[in-house]
Amino acid sequence: MTVSSYTLIILIVLIIGALALISLRLRLFSHALRVERKKSIEMLRQLSWLSELDEKEFKRVARRFRIRIFPQGAKLLKEQEPDNGLFMIVAGEVKIEIRDILMGTAEAGSVLGEMAFLTGHPRTASVVAESRVQVLWIQRVALRSIMKKSPQLENGLWEFASMRFAMNLLGSKEPFSLWEQKRFIQWLSAGEIKLPNENGWLDLEGKIGVLVIGTAAQHDGSVVVKAPCSLTGTDYIFSKEARVFLRDP
Repeated sequence: MTVSSYTLIILIVLIIGALALISLRLRLFSHALRVERKKSIEMLRQLSWLSELDEKEFKRVARRFRIRIFPQGAKLLKEQEPDNGLFMIVAGEVKIEIRDILMGTAEAGSVLGEMAFLTGHPRTASVVAESRVQVLWIQRVALRSIMKKSPQLENGLWEFASMRFAMNLLGSKEPFSLWEQKRFIQWLSAGEIKLPNENGWLDLEGKIGVLVIGTAAQHDGSVVVKAPCSLTGTDYIFSKEARVFLRDP
C-alpha cells in the first residue's frame, strides 16, 4: 500500500470521527433543548391564568409559545410601541424603565406585556435585559386567536392583568401603602374582574373598584373618567367594553 493510500485512509477516518462527534453534539444539543422546553412549559403551568385550563386547552396554548434569547442590554419591550405579544421570563433578570427611570426589576416566572396586549394601548414601560435572558414569547395574533375560542383563558388573563393594574393604582394609597407587599398581594388575589350589565351599570356598593379598561361617567354626565383609574363613589355608567376590578375593603 502506498503512502498516499495510507494518507487517504487516515483522512477518511478523521472525517468519520469528526462527523460522529458533530452528530453526538447535535443529539446532546437537541436533548438539552427538549429538557429546557419541558422545564419552561412546567413554569407556564404555574401561571394563574393558565393553571385552570384543562390539559388539552393548556397544550394548545403552550404550543404557540416560542423560546427567545436576549443578550444583556437588549430591549425586550419599548415604551410607547404597539403591542406585539407577551412573554414569561424563564431565566435571567430584566429591569423595567419609564422614561429611562428605573421602576423595578423582574426575574424568572414573571409575565410582562399583558396589559398592552389586553387593552391595545401602547407599552407604558421599557423592559431591558440586565443579564442574558431567556423567555417564552407568544405573538399577539396567536394568543388572540386562541382566546376567541376560550372564554376561560380570556377571563383568566384579565383577572391576572387587572390585579397588576390594581397594584399599581392602589399601592401608593393608604392603607395599602402601609402594608407589607405580601399582605397587599394576598388581599388583591381575592378580587375579581366584573363587566357592567347591558345598561352599563355595575354594583359598586361597599367595594373598592379599579377601572381597568373603558370609561365611566357619573349619571349626570358631570364627570367622565378613563382607564386605568381607581373609582370613588358608586354612581357610574360604564362603557360597553369596560372591565372593573372589584374587592371588598
